[in-house]
Amino acid sequence: MGSGIKHFLAITYWFVVRPKTLGVKCVISNGGEILMIKNSYGGWKKWMFPGGGVGRNETPEQAVKREVLEEVGIVVQELYKIGIYRSNKEFKRDTVIVFAGKSKSKEVNIDLNEIAKVGWFKVNDLPEISEYSKLIISML
Repeated sequence: MGSGIKHFLAITYWFVVRPKTLGVKCVISNGGEILMIKNSYGGWKKWMFPGGGVGRNETPEQAVKREVLEEVGIVVQELYKIGIYRSNKEFKRDTVIVFAGKSKSKEVNIDLNEIAKVGWFKVNDLPEISEYSKLIISML
């Protein structure tokens, strides 16, 4: 089953159930630039930060390290929490914990099933970013 169909089915489920979820996002920096992604699913047109859901029996710190490694192939260094936000997007009741960390290299290895594009940007010269990404930038 393709990722687009899976995403549609997930949104339909979320609309009916309205689940509470816990997620993570990460601002990764290297050499004065931050890493941003565009997802390959869900019709996301704007740039955002890597992240995802916190698994059962997983801490937010473990989840953010795992998600970043899975999505962009980076082992995050010097990880610390910078904030929390809540979202009702896609009919879920999301709590998202935001972290910041560093990368030793700008080399990435993306999961093409999840990530369409990746880029390193200066904070004062960002592409078109999501509203939640703007909120995350304000936490820095």
